[in-house]
Amino acid sequence: MMSRVKSLCLLMVLLACSTLLSANDFDHVWSCELRTGRTLDEARAASKDWLSAAHSMPNGDQLKLYIHWPIIAGVNEQAFSWVIRAPSLAYWGTFYDGYHLDSPVALADEKLAEIATCTGSMMWEMILVE
Repeated sequence: MMSRVKSLCLLMVLLACSTLLSANDFDHVWSCELRTGRTLDEARAASKDWLSAAHSMPNGDQLKLYIHWPIIAGVNEQAFSWVIRAPSLAYWGTFYDGYHLDSPVALADEKLAEIATCTGSMMWEMILVE
């Protein structure tokens, strides 16, 4: 009986944590730079193709994609952020589990790589302050 009580308590803690993790949107933010001779319009078109590919995959239908393009740039006028927004970390994880080298998104990644180099990335939790 005590084992069931402990299991139930653990389950309640895990559910509470998962609720906290899924309460906010999550952004996967890539640091990118246009290749020489490439344009924002080309990056936008490749990004649109990427998003269409993502929407065709399991758990990709709720993903959103943003390009953070600088209005006033300092040192590098070709740098931008490429942002994939997921409704939860669990949702992103399930989508990313379906990412394979032959998936539609992997093929779209190759097209984007012809236009821009994207290096490091970070996951961000979007916390609304009211």
